[in-house]
Amino acid sequence: MKPAIRYIGALVVIWFGLAWHFDAALWSVFEFQLNPRYRNWSGAIVMAMLVFQWGLTLGRSIFQKSGSQWGRWIDWHLRIALILPFAVLAHSVQLGWGMLGVLPLALLASGHFGTLLEGENLTKKYLPFHIILAALTMAMALVHAYSVVMYN
Repeated sequence: MKPAIRYIGALVVIWFGLAWHFDAALWSVFEFQLNPRYRNWSGAIVMAMLVFQWGLTLGRSIFQKSGSQWGRWIDWHLRIALILPFAVLAHSVQLGWGMLGVLPLALLASGHFGTLLEGENLTKKYLPFHIILAALTMAMALVHAYSVVMYN
């Protein structure tokens, strides 16, 4: 599953670059994404997936899961990581500006580093990047959600 997450993440980054270059958000096929109700619902789904990811991680710390018990939690973590890039694209097919340009890229980079966590050496090497980018993603998502709720 990890290679699929890596490839999907790379394809989504390429899509974002092409969509930004060709102004894909303005294409008639994606005009449904301009509907505020759709954006609110799709954004809520993306946020729920992010909260679920963090819930799994924090749940592991609280319940001190390890071994095969933690393996089931990781399976769910990976399943959500596989679907999350599609949910982000469903929310918006194009990168925004400033923080909204960095937010999906940080999310995808966090997923990439998460797929590299194999064995003790690689985990020690890449886990800090995964955690920092995941925390940055959650912080930016919360700021984005706050801005949308308060200013719309």
